[in-house]
Amino acid sequence: MKTQSANPFQKKVALITGGGGAIAEAIAVQLDREGYQLLLSDVSLDKMSKVKEKLNGSPKYFVCDQTNPDEIQNLIQWIQTDFPEIDVLINNAGYTKEGPFVNQTLNDIQRQIWINLVSPIYITYGILPLMLKRGEGAIVSIVSIGGIIALADSALYSAGKFGLRGFLTALYEELKNTKIKISGIYPAAVDTPMLMHEALHGGSNLNWVNSVQSPEDVAIAVMKGIRKGTLEIYVPYSDGLTSRLVAVFPWFLGILSPLLQWIGKRGKQKWLRKKGVLFKNL
Repeated sequence: MKTQSANPFQKKVALITGGGGAIAEAIAVQLDREGYQLLLSDVSLDKMSKVKEKLNGSPKYFVCDQTNPDEIQNLIQWIQTDFPEIDVLINNAGYTKEGPFVNQTLNDIQRQIWINLVSPIYITYGILPLMLKRGEGAIVSIVSIGGIIALADSALYSAGKFGLRGFLTALYEELKNTKIKISGIYPAAVDTPMLMHEALHGGSNLNWVNSVQSPEDVAIAVMKGIRKGTLEIYVPYSDGLTSRLVAVFPWFLGILSPLLQWIGKRGKQKWLRKKGVLFKNL
């Protein structure tokens, strides 16, 4: 990616939200290898500090609760003031609380919609003008197969991710005649603490129908998005074909559900055994 900075030796700059998570760490390692100055944003300074241990460079941290609009605005102002020549934005922060919709609290609703949909829109709104001024940049958002296939007990997560997919698609069309790249990454289940939480707290068995992907697999897809600006990148690729078929015919998932649930339950048990977790009646 060519930079238009007055200083040709200045490092390219990338912001990763949700910067203390497993996927963020894998992305940070990839960008660090390419010499980026990393900016990490997360609600937990401790988690971000642990990511630094895997890097050669020295990332800069910004503690931000992405359910709080004031803190989001403070993050944006920090970027606008100190890093106006930002090259890459990675909207990585995500959150889910599994369970029936009627069992969710109002706080659960707000938290999932803000982290998964509203905050990436806010942050993009604050940073995109900087990229347009420079004439180039890349915005990559970690969406999810859950943004294409809606699963029972994930209504709020699906609502946020469906909305994020629509936002990215429209933004891609708006910017297609510019040098701003817009990409969405659509992983299936990824080996993260969030997936383990779902496995042990009633998450959908459909997460384990296919092989669980690694954070490094997602990071590779992110790098492709930065370089090529592909609108939708699926991890694994095969899930893109099946998920889009189900998206066109959503009732088809209901017909296949008993079989997929059986396959997914076996896949979850196998994955948990591999992780060294004892289970009963999962």
